[in-house]
Amino acid sequence: MRHFLTITLLAAALVHAQIRIKDLADVQGVSVQRLVGYGLVVGLSGSGDGAGSSAAVQSTANLLRNMGLEVDPQHLRTRNAAAVVVTADLPAFAKPGSRIDVRVSSLGDARSLTGGVLLMAPIKGSDGEIYALAQGAVGTGGAVSQSQFGASLQQNHGATGILPGGGIVERENLASRLDDGPLRLTLREPDFTNAQAMADAISKEIGPGAAVADDAATVRITVKDPPQGRTALVARLEGLRMAVQRPARVVVNERTGTIVAGSDVRISEVAVTQGSLTIRVDPNVQTSQPNALSQGATRTAANPSIQTQEQKSQVQVLQANTSVGDLARTLNSLGASPRDLVAILQAIHKSGAMQAELVLM
Repeated sequence: MRHFLTITLLAAALVHAQIRIKDLADVQGVSVQRLVGYGLVVGLSGSGDGAGSSAAVQSTANLLRNMGLEVDPQHLRTRNAAAVVVTADLPAFAKPGSRIDVRVSSLGDARSLTGGVLLMAPIKGSDGEIYALAQGAVGTGGAVSQSQFGASLQQNHGATGILPGGGIVERENLASRLDDGPLRLTLREPDFTNAQAMADAISKEIGPGAAVADDAATVRITVKDPPQGRTALVARLEGLRMAVQRPARVVVNERTGTIVAGSDVRISEVAVTQGSLTIRVDPNVQTSQPNALSQGATRTAANPSIQTQEQKSQVQVLQANTSVGDLARTLNSLGASPRDLVAILQAIHKSGAMQAELVLM
């Protein structure tokens, strides 16, 4: 069966496409805050932590003690409970009372968190302060994990789950400041050309010299805040559009044979050859049967035969300024597989004939 090379090419029109500033840059000082905590998921159907998980056992004992019930931890069986790590992202300017998504991950040997409920768990920031409280039903996307008689079946990954809106903000994200010092925009992908283009687009909209590109990642706004406040200025800047130049890049996934390349990727003149050697060994076992009423025994003997087939290598010369799409079409005519193209692209990049960055995943 012949395999055809599938490659995704970005349209040439997207190279200099008009993109909004809000899709390219963030306001400096406005960011999410990472939160982490510890909790206990209960209500599992025998898929929780085993007796060897001291964290789940001790947490269950502490929970019962806080409820006024003293239980010896050695007598607890926690197959219906699991110790988990709770994580969340606190958005910028999140106010107390607002809800955020929460993720839980098994800390012990629980097989699945499906059907469990997270008990109230505080989530802290890097400063040790509690910023949110999480509680609610855990969703695992329909994960299934079963085992019987030594055989097991698992569908999806049930050791992690999510609580949509399961966290309630208790403390504002104080790390986000909008009115502290000059207003700066930070490019998500630093590039000198795009930083200058952003400054030019802002100056064209607001006025000459309204923005200055300090470096490849920072654009500083030099104008004063309008009477409506800095929020109105940021909203006006985010809606501006500018031409963006993307770097020539080829992304290769060796495991799946997937290749994504920009339309501006070019290959210098280079010769490519593709061929393979196939060796087939046939055991050709023969059986010798003795005559009737004889004292002989049935014997088998192997008489292997080896066949060798080598496809004739073909050499193709790619002209200068060849695109990756032209290379894929050429290799299709040679009968190359997607994984052959991955190896060929790596060899071309190694030879210095590819004018692009090669990214391996």
